[in-house]
Amino acid sequence: MLLLAACGGGTNTSGGGLGSGDLLVGVIAPFTGADAGLGPAYYAACLPASLAINNNGGVGGRKLACKQFDTRGEPADAVPAANQMIASNSNLMVAIGCTSDEAATVAPIMDRSHLPMFCMTGQSEFNKTTLKYFHRLVPPDEFDAYAMVGSALYGPNHSAYKKFALVFGNDIGSQAFVAPATKAITALGGNVVINQPITLGASSYRTEVAAMLGTHPDVILTEALGSAGTYLKEVKQQNGSTIPFIGTSATIDPVWFKQVSDAIGIDDVLKYYSAVDLGFTFSGPGYQEFLTQLTASTSTFADAVKYKQRGSTLHLYDGVIMSALAMVATNSKDPTVYNPKIKEIANGVSGATVVNTYKAGVDALKAGKSIRFVGAGGETNFNQYNNSQQGYLLVGVDKDGNEVTNGHLTEQQTQQVINAGGG
Repeated sequence: MLLLAACGGGTNTSGGGLGSGDLLVGVIAPFTGADAGLGPAYYAACLPASLAINNNGGVGGRKLACKQFDTRGEPADAVPAANQMIASNSNLMVAIGCTSDEAATVAPIMDRSHLPMFCMTGQSEFNKTTLKYFHRLVPPDEFDAYAMVGSALYGPNHSAYKKFALVFGNDIGSQAFVAPATKAITALGGNVVINQPITLGASSYRTEVAAMLGTHPDVILTEALGSAGTYLKEVKQQNGSTIPFIGTSATIDPVWFKQVSDAIGIDDVLKYYSAVDLGFTFSGPGYQEFLTQLTASTSTFADAVKYKQRGSTLHLYDGVIMSALAMVATNSKDPTVYNPKIKEIANGVSGATVVNTYKAGVDALKAGKSIRFVGAGGETNFNQYNNSQQGYLLVGVDKDGNEVTNGHLTEQQTQQVINAGGG
């Protein structure tokens, strides 16, 4: 066993032990405020992960629980939420969430506390982060922006759009898309006819929509979480019909879908809406285990199963599982010991056994094997900055809000947009 541990395989008998008592996953995200739709998607990741772990012996017998810490999507509220989470819970195993709204303020706090984190921030400042406990399983927002431009120029079922309206919330996270999208559009011969930051949560956008329609755009690029329904309803009323609109990957969300379909009608959503998403297959043993446990989670969170095709939910589920496996592999409750193991389990080492579930991972570790975890979200490939990226699909939704793949960007098209945007 000592030889296996030295070679990076199996469980480590000299890691100091896994301790006792329940472990906690801190879900630190907006549960109220303009971006309140984000928190539930992340909570829906933690619940099935905790069931998958607890139903298979826990982490060395320690059960896992999930707890919400509301940042309200505001840095001023996020800092005390992060400090309270850490100060009041010595049993934290990992934190998940930390969106673009608050990551810049809370990630350093968690890093100083040696708390592994899986963040959903798309801010470019984390592209080459020095934070050792930071992990990101999604591309930066600028790549979502490039994919949206690519969809507008090369997407199926329409000719290339030339005149763009950028309608994003005036919050930090939403505005991260604007500059890279503008640069790429302009470099590729398009025209941003209006850049319109809107105040999220407003009761009416009559004046803003009138100004936008006055510029006669071909397409709207948007991520106005919580307000898209109100805005697009006004577009339909003033214009007489909806115009094409392309959303970020965050718009592939059951709450967003219901708000928008209720506002403009399901037929208009099916006809005019498209989005971009990472290359998920929603299949395989890792996804099936996730789906089984997500369905079981409805006893705690009734809406959990609505997030079965939400990319962030899949990724953060995988992050929790990998963190637990890292503890088992190192036989340590000390994050300074098990945190480096997360990357190894995610990327794999030469000769690693691929596992798709927590149980399979624990069994392989007990058998003295090195493992690579490929879970609900597919393969992870962390670089030296603990960033992992995938390719993009061009998607829509069906009448029930389930994701439907319409096409994909070729490598040449993707690189052309990235180069144009300076990425």
